[in-house]
Amino acid sequence: MVPEPARTRALGLIPEHILAHVPGFTRAGTAWALRLPGGTVNASYRVDTSAGRFVVRIHDPVAATLGADHEREARLHAAAAAAGLAPALIHIDDAYRFMVMEHIAGPTWSAADFARPERLGQLAAALHVLHSVPAPAVAPFDIEASIGRLYERLRAALPAEAGQLDALMDRAREALRASQTAHRAKTVVHNDLHHTNLMGTDRLFLLDWEYGGVTDPLLDLACVLAYYPQVGAHVDALLESSQLAEVATPEMLGAATWLCVFVSYLWYRTRRQAGPVSAADLATEQGLLTRLG
Repeated sequence: MVPEPARTRALGLIPEHILAHVPGFTRAGTAWALRLPGGTVNASYRVDTSAGRFVVRIHDPVAATLGADHEREARLHAAAAAAGLAPALIHIDDAYRFMVMEHIAGPTWSAADFARPERLGQLAAALHVLHSVPAPAVAPFDIEASIGRLYERLRAALPAEAGQLDALMDRAREALRASQTAHRAKTVVHNDLHHTNLMGTDRLFLLDWEYGGVTDPLLDLACVLAYYPQVGAHVDALLESSQLAEVATPEMLGAATWLCVFVSYLWYRTRRQAGPVSAADLATEQGLLTRLG
């Protein structure tokens, strides 16, 4: 049996004005919390009170410089929760600085799950359901505009890297044309299908909607391939199971995957501009640059 992670008093980790929105929390009572794994920028905590277990997600302001839109995140999370694909939201801060949601008991996926055809089939089926969810009224997500903003910011801040950035941007324009991402019907997408954002065995939940949007559904499959290149052996099955094979070819998916790798590289490079990063993050950034060719 896996031992229970160490907990501490919730007031020692989370501000009281946030805990006030967690069911069962009282200053006089006992509430316990522990930091949950995952999350490169924002922080999530499990909070245990007399009313049960909940998750508090606290947003870091730096996320906005990396393309996050927390109002959009909350609306898309709520739409996915209504479809049974995400934890139910209990409270959304008026300024979108934090959210409180139900706690889902179940194992988080591992990178090894992306080598299992049955797991990939489960994910593709869940994505088909997600892509059929009525889209809420949210600020649009435009991958071309998002790439352009990050590129312009980095080019202005890093003149010594301008030549490399320009060459990559030229390739991005070609990948945008080849992927035909602007021509498919827009749907709700998660857009960050890292294994730490997937939970459950018989039933799959999608966590962390920070980079969700209403855009080309092919980007969800491209995101998976960008994170896990080994999934390339299952491209045809993924397109079929997600019911995207009628509107996208493996070649289009390959171009969209290159775009997602490029977005990830720009994200890590921009984040490094904001302050020191870990050696692991720096290695990830360099690995992404190598994959871009």
